[in-house]
Amino acid sequence: MKRMPHKYGQTALYVVLLIIIVAGMTMTRRCSHQSSLPTLIKGGSGGDTIDVAILYGPSSYYLYSDTLGGINYDMLRLFASQTSTPVKIWPVVNLHDALSRLENGSYTILASLPSDNSVKERFLTTQNVFLDKMVLVQTIDSTGQRRINSILDLAGDTVHIQRDSPAIMRLRRLSKEIGSDINLALEEGMSEEYLCMAVATGKMKQAVVNERIARRMQKQYPNLNFEKPVSFTQFQVWLFSPEDSVLFNKTEQWLTDFKSTPDYRRLIGKY
Repeated sequence: MKRMPHKYGQTALYVVLLIIIVAGMTMTRRCSHQSSLPTLIKGGSGGDTIDVAILYGPSSYYLYSDTLGGINYDMLRLFASQTSTPVKIWPVVNLHDALSRLENGSYTILASLPSDNSVKERFLTTQNVFLDKMVLVQTIDSTGQRRINSILDLAGDTVHIQRDSPAIMRLRRLSKEIGSDINLALEEGMSEEYLCMAVATGKMKQAVVNERIARRMQKQYPNLNFEKPVSFTQFQVWLFSPEDSVLFNKTEQWLTDFKSTPDYRRLIGKY
């Protein structure tokens, strides 16, 4: 067998080593990225620990420059410290999955959703934690014009929305009011933040999300427009399994007391 030249052999060795180093750096970067947020698990921590699912989004729960924040996140931390309740927080994106796990006891609390009959029929819901409303997110063109100027313009069109979102009932009622179908594309595994991004980048024509999320996402995507509300102002509430009445009553009392404090007003003003 002909022996490989020494110089060629060295080059081949360097290439192999370079591939190994790059692969190692990639794996390290992935591990570092994945550790930024807690991994979504089934909950069920056991003991006295309360497993809380928080919908991931720029106003509810977010990570920015290694700093966690969000109105639900901050309020739940205050609830935990002021009531001496051990809380474990799990950020979730898939609303349908989170509601299913709340029903089967894997999660104790889900924060938060607009108060709606479809929610109240399945869960215990707190008093309003903060106010919000559902809006239609679409893009504007170079002249500042939007495609949908009236809810009537949605007749026969498609709107993307999270599966199990309370806004589904509102859109179906709107469909009856205008006398024409509004096609609903129910998205599973997508956050409202992602829906905004998909609209801004042209992957979707329009979607319905909470106004707070739309407002924050517009700062990143100036071509987003959310001036068309699809609901009146709504109460955002925390959800509990019907079996957790003791914890529910404890939380309700804390919310009543906390909402009368300057800390609550500062928190609402912050977000």
